[in-house]
Amino acid sequence: MSCKLCGGDDALQKSHIIPRSYFKGLKNGNGQLISVTCDATTTPKKENSDPKEKLLCRSCEQFLSDNYEKYGTRLFKSSRCVKKTRNYIEFNGFKYTEYYLFLVSILWRASLSSLEEFSSVDLQDKFEKILASCLRNKSIKLSASLKLDHFIRISVLRVVDTQSGVDDDVIRSVLLHFGAEHGNTAEDGMVYYFMISGFLICYLFKVESDIHEARTKRIGGQLLNRSQIKVPKVELSNLKQVHDAFKIVYEKAQSHIL
Repeated sequence: MSCKLCGGDDALQKSHIIPRSYFKGLKNGNGQLISVTCDATTTPKKENSDPKEKLLCRSCEQFLSDNYEKYGTRLFKSSRCVKKTRNYIEFNGFKYTEYYLFLVSILWRASLSSLEEFSSVDLQDKFEKILASCLRNKSIKLSASLKLDHFIRISVLRVVDTQSGVDDDVIRSVLLHFGAEHGNTAEDGMVYYFMISGFLICYLFKVESDIHEARTKRIGGQLLNRSQIKVPKVELSNLKQVHDAFKIVYEKAQSHIL
């Protein structure tokens, strides 16, 4: 098998789809996490919960780490250049392209993965290669007038609960693996999303009717190419899929002892 990023034939490493540091933080010194499947029958179980598989050579693993993961995984953990208000969290000195491509790298690996946890993500070979090219070149430019973020808008929301009393430590300790939502029509596009450390990451795939709309249209919480960003706080009850997942986790926690 060749490396999915550079195409070389070097020995492949076991690549983390979601960066290892996130799982390390969730485990907080423990060896395992509790895995809950959002269905009516599967019993919660303790497991390593650190999904990885052979995708990249050692050089490309290091490339992604040095150019994207070191910044991406540190951004929301640092207290430097951060201002917290009732409605949003403000980050200063934001590196847009670096963070955008960090999130793209996670989605790209999820699409490549054969693991069950990421089966909902399927970008097809042609688009996977476009993303790989952007990652290798450290650029979101597709041509002189088109950029990747004209077609994939990424939003980041901080999930909170001031209404039903879910503790913020609980919210930050839950990892929701990738889900997908298809619009009713092709014009609605589709969304992939996952949640980690209390932040809901959403990728909206949509082709606009003209280049002006592609450049100017915005979605809630969308990352913008600015040195200062404001991540909105959104109530858990206003996010149906996330709220339903938390409800299932709570119900299964009440009926099973681990």
